[in-house]
Amino acid sequence: MSSSASKSRSSHPHFDDRGTLEWTGSFSLGQAQARREHKLIFIEFGREQCSQCRNLVQNVIPRPEVAELLKQHFVAVASDCDDAEPEVEAIAMNLSDATMLPFVMVTDAEGRFLHGSSGGVDAQTLVRTLERLVAQRQQVR
Repeated sequence: MSSSASKSRSSHPHFDDRGTLEWTGSFSLGQAQARREHKLIFIEFGREQCSQCRNLVQNVIPRPEVAELLKQHFVAVASDCDDAEPEVEAIAMNLSDATMLPFVMVTDAEGRFLHGSSGGVDAQTLVRTLERLVAQRQQVR
């Protein structure tokens, strides 16, 4: 599916998540929204030509168990690694052994790094990670 076709169904800049999430392409806008809504920030850092990035957005994120957690507790930011914002690049530096896209990163609303992974992501692992981050956040409150 071409980028222009995917934009008609999804706010993700490259892939069609079947309307699952409202993606922002700006980390600062994501931060402002996360502060307003008291949510964490989920960052998909990849590129249009990446098959693992496509799989994450098109096949993993729309799964009900993943989508519900993301909608309820996270603001979604899509960042293109070929034209990355300096803030997202700085967050990615926390992934010292990252070698493969996508980078999946989670920060709090202030931009503090909480979690990151590199490479293919499966739904079960992502759900466990998101649940752990949500539980940790609730303990801090």
